Amino acid sequence: MSKEKTNPPIYEKDKDRHYEEFMGQKHIEEGGIIKISGNFLLDHEDEVVNLVNHEGKLAEQRNPGHKVNKIEKVNGGISVELSTHNLALHIGKRLEHAYKGKHTFKFLKDEKFVEVDWRRDD
Repeated sequence: MSKEKTNPPIYEKDKDRHYEEFMGQKHIEEGGIIKISGNFLLDHEDEVVNLVNHEGKLAEQRNPGHKVNKIEKVNGGISVELSTHNLALHIGKRLEHAYKGKHTFKFLKDEKFVEVDWRRDD
């Protein structure tokens, strides 16, 4: 009885396997966006922007990677881009504590990116 050596089956990349399914994510999106809106902003825009800048500077002193990247006016509100999701959550909570209003947040699935909405209409 002779044993023949059998070769394992050869898989064609496109037909038999989907290699994309085995690959992990290459990059996880980090950071956050705060969208600030409401009638309160009409009279108190400078105060709100100062609070955001102040909290950003305090965070940057503790950790140079935590920064406020950009603040811009968008559609009657303010949009703030931040380097970390934790800083976005922190500033959203500080806005609610200082000026009341309401903040909501949502994370993107499987990412470290958060979108915070803060609004006060009175």
